[in-house]
Amino acid sequence: MSDDSQVWGGERGWRDRDWRDLRERLTDLGSLGEELVAGLPVQDARFLYAVIVPMATDAARLAADLETGVANWGAENGVELPPLDLPEDGGS
Repeated sequence: MSDDSQVWGGERGWRDRDWRDLRERLTDLGSLGEELVAGLPVQDARFLYAVIVPMATDAARLAADLETGVANWGAENGVELPPLDLPEDGGS
């Protein structure tokens, strides 16, 4: 059985989620973004928002997990990574 940090990798069985899964999720979100247009009926917009919320949340969590993994790898291997110095709100 898998938790949310793993996906089915076909013949190789379960594997940890990685950058490929983040890329796929972001591509899916981009496709949904194409559906958001001026004049979209309110019901359709509400449905899209409801679909986007868990997908975007998942993408953010996966990106955070991957970034933490890179930082941990750097610390374990003596690789000094530059500070990120990102704004708290993600730059928006």
